Amino acid sequence: MTVQAIQSSANTALGTPSRATLDTYQFLRLLIVELTSQNPMDPVKDRDFLAQMAQLNTAQQMERMGSLLTTLQSANLIGREVEAVLPSGELLTGKVKSVQLSAGQVFLLVDDQQVPFSAIRTIR
Repeated sequence: MTVQAIQSSANTALGTPSRATLDTYQFLRLLIVELTSQNPMDPVKDRDFLAQMAQLNTAQQMERMGSLLTTLQSANLIGREVEAVLPSGELLTGKVKSVQLSAGQVFLLVDDQQVPFSAIRTIR
């Protein structure tokens, strides 16, 4: 069984990942399904398995780099005025006081409200 590479040309805005990207969990699930569904008379070759593991490692490194880039971008917003759309749909405008990293997500403290980095729409 051969698994083809998945490519996404979708644009991402302000560090928000596209829904078309394959995350680590999905990749592992796909690999497990492939291994359990393989033909015992024609198993996956060692080289193919090692190539898939290398792809997984590359995907994990890209996730880490993306997270680091988002954190660095958000740190540059301290003291700047931003406009964000809150999950409730409310529009919030104010200065960024601090940046917090919680559960792998970046949050900005804007006028004493915690705002996800992905909610930022305008930077002044």
